Amino acid sequence: MATGNYKDVLNSFFQLAFDQLASPDKEVRFTGTPFAVMAKLDSTFLLDKKYLESKTLRRINYQFALRLDTAFKFNGFSSGIKYALINKRDETVSQAFLDMVLADTLAQQLLTLNTIIGGKISAISPADVQDKIAAEYDAFVTGAKNFGGLSQQLQDTILAVMRANGNISKLAGILVNNKQFNMAKTADSVYQDLKANFNKNALLTIGVTDTTYRDQFVFSNVVFQAEFLKGVNKYAKSRNDLEFNARAALQLVDDTLNAGRDLKRALFSIEPAFNLVFKTRTTQKSYLELKFSTAYYRNVSTLYVGEERDRFFLNGTIRVRIMNDIWVPFEIKYDPKNGNLFGFLNVRANFRALAGAAKQL
Repeated sequence: MATGNYKDVLNSFFQLAFDQLASPDKEVRFTGTPFAVMAKLDSTFLLDKKYLESKTLRRINYQFALRLDTAFKFNGFSSGIKYALINKRDETVSQAFLDMVLADTLAQQLLTLNTIIGGKISAISPADVQDKIAAEYDAFVTGAKNFGGLSQQLQDTILAVMRANGNISKLAGILVNNKQFNMAKTADSVYQDLKANFNKNALLTIGVTDTTYRDQFVFSNVVFQAEFLKGVNKYAKSRNDLEFNARAALQLVDDTLNAGRDLKRALFSIEPAFNLVFKTRTTQKSYLELKFSTAYYRNVSTLYVGEERDRFFLNGTIRVRIMNDIWVPFEIKYDPKNGNLFGFLNVRANFRALAGAAKQL
């Protein structure tokens, strides 16, 4: 299950964000992907061929935002685009993920069992008995029946095959001791664990945003940024997760000391962070995330009177999941030198899958 922090770095479908709700400079932002739009208009984009061909579209995020003042009146407009330069988390089109699944010990055992049992069933006669056993085994494979719900004949056949084959002999002990063994649920559990680990791989995005304020010109605040995200621990069933997150940005704004409009004031920043993720035991969904970071800002242009060249901040974000895809991140920024403390209340609503392109988002 993707973390709230990951959704902020690269969104899979749509996100509606309300930022800095308690501050004078509020923002309402919509983020989406071209793929989500195309799939919404044409459901064939969710099918194999078009889905594979749409890999680039899924790597792109675009955003539009309205800036509001204290009285919630329009104060500006911003837009931006982001591209995943490196995305090793998309398991749906990754050969590496497929190889990982096929290399998993339990997955190999289940595939071997299917192959051998299929051969045994095809040799059964007469045909009506073969069809009956085949239908029963199919119910076992699809999860409609647990192992204990199978006929004694089929149970004995499955156990005999396992014990005769050294590669899957350990499965026999599992089935004997657990009559509630469900093949479909077991296979899905293996897949979900591997997927959770795969989704901790590296992600690197690059992007640019521009903000035009009500009383200023177009391209009045341009930000070029890059962001990196990677899981630190790789064991899927660990109770907590840890992510490393780093962001670098170059902000260009108007130099008010010069006549006319320009983008000659430049501010560089870098912010490394660690995000601690607390998950539920059963669903493995994150319900609380604590992000800690330090930020360094350097003014690389001419300083104004009383302005500092370098500044440091200690930052923290408490992100709480209040519904399945609705997060409330509370950001805290502390200036150690001047002793200033700032707090920002945000809301994130993530719209996940298109549910077969049939449901309204």
